[in-house]
Amino acid sequence: MSETWEILKPIISAFVGSGLTLAVVGKFGQSWFFKKVDAKHAVALAEKNNQLMSQLEYKKNDLNKELQIEVANFKSQLEVLGGQQSKFLEVKINSILNLNQKHYLAIKKIKELTDITNMWVEEATNYFKFQIEDDKQEELSDYSVYRSLHQDRWPLYHNSAKSAFDEYAECLALNMPILPKELVEAEILIIDRCKSLLSDTSMNFNRAMNFTQYIVIPEECEGTESEFMANLIEEHEKAIDHKKYIDMLSDELFSKSLKSGAIIESLLRHGSKG
Repeated sequence: MSETWEILKPIISAFVGSGLTLAVVGKFGQSWFFKKVDAKHAVALAEKNNQLMSQLEYKKNDLNKELQIEVANFKSQLEVLGGQQSKFLEVKINSILNLNQKHYLAIKKIKELTDITNMWVEEATNYFKFQIEDDKQEELSDYSVYRSLHQDRWPLYHNSAKSAFDEYAECLALNMPILPKELVEAEILIIDRCKSLLSDTSMNFNRAMNFTQYIVIPEECEGTESEFMANLIEEHEKAIDHKKYIDMLSDELFSKSLKSGAIIESLLRHGSKG
């Protein structure tokens, strides 16, 4: 075999020229050659793997940076959202408190109006009632001086009550979209009744003062003394009813404040959960 290889070696050299590959294979055998190839391939794979790992590490760092930025942005958005929710909750609570204040002032001023109206209508009623019941009284005394004084002063009470009521109604209208539904529904009923009460009280006072004039000269006003006296007594009864209703609303101010407190507590509790 060695003699044969010695003969073939010059021929192989002639074919490959200065190439060493076949010479190395022929001299050391195929196993040695492929071990060398595998080693080189392994080195190349290792280098390639290192490059890939380096690239992956670089991309991982980039992803981490992007993720950190996204998390920071998300936290910032949450803080902004939380701040907006807190501000909205604060506005809502302030609206409830402000509405309560306007409600209280309106009821207070309307109560002053109904109290003075009832007092003056009662005064006028008793003024004529005592004269009619007095057998010695030949004719009824004129009430014009008292009527003039009351008519001059009454608008001051009415305008004050009307102004307070308008502020109360306006406060509810402006804050209605953010107020709890049950609170809005209750306030609307009160406002509607107070509006009617203001109108009824105005009519009540004016009618009563007119009857104090008619009762003195019934023949000129197409009626009788007893008819106008009955009308005056009826106006007094209406004034009493108006006073009773506003007194009831005034007495309910404390319970209303407790209900508002419960609503605010509920809003705070749900707001903290949000």
